[in-house]
Amino acid sequence: MADKKKDSQEVSKQILQAARSLFAEHGVEAVSMHQIAKSIQIGQGTLYRRYANKSDLCMDLMNDTFDSLMEEIRQLLEPLADKPVQIRLVTVFRRLIYFSNDQLEWLNVIKISRPCRPEDMDFFESPNYRKLNNVILSLLNEAREKDEIIALVPEFTAHLLISAMAPESLIYYSKVLGYTIEQIADNFCSTMVDPLFKHN
Repeated sequence: MADKKKDSQEVSKQILQAARSLFAEHGVEAVSMHQIAKSIQIGQGTLYRRYANKSDLCMDLMNDTFDSLMEEIRQLLEPLADKPVQIRLVTVFRRLIYFSNDQLEWLNVIKISRPCRPEDMDFFESPNYRKLNNVILSLLNEAREKDEIIALVPEFTAHLLISAMAPESLIYYSKVLGYTIEQIADNFCSTMVDPLFKHN
C-alpha cells in the first residue's frame, strides 16, 4: 500500500514537472493535456484522474510555486529585521507583484476556467491566503505597536491589501493601461502602502 502511494506521488510530481517545463517553453494556452501525458508516457486517463482540466493543474502548480515564494519572502525579510516596517512591507508587496506578474498566464487560465461565483471563496479559505495574510498582519501589528502607522484595523487592512492585487487588476494595468511591472509595483506601494505610515 505504501509503495502504491509512493508511486502515485511520484507520478503527480512528474506531471507537475512536465507541465511546468512545457508551459515555460510553449506557453500555457498552447499546451494540451494530451501533450503533458505524452511527454511522461502516461495514459490520458491517469492524468485526468488527478486533474480534471488544465485549470486544476495550473492551480496545483501555483500552490507548489507559492510555497517557494513564501520561503523567499522569509529570506528577504530576515536581513531587514531592524529596518522600519514600511520598508519591509514594501519589500513584501513588490516581490508579490513581480511573482503575480511572472505567473499571470497561469492565473489567467485558472480565472477563465473557474469564473468567480458568489459562493466561490477558494483562495480566501486556502492555506496560501492564510500564510500570506499572516505575514502582512504580523508586519501591520508590529507597526501599530511601534506607533508607525495611522489608526487602522490590521485584519481588515491586510485583507484589503491582498485583495487589491487580484490577477484581473494586474492584467488590466499591464495589458489595457500599458504599465510596466515596475510602474505597477511603484504605484501600488505609493498608493496602498505608504499612506498607512506616519511621516514625521
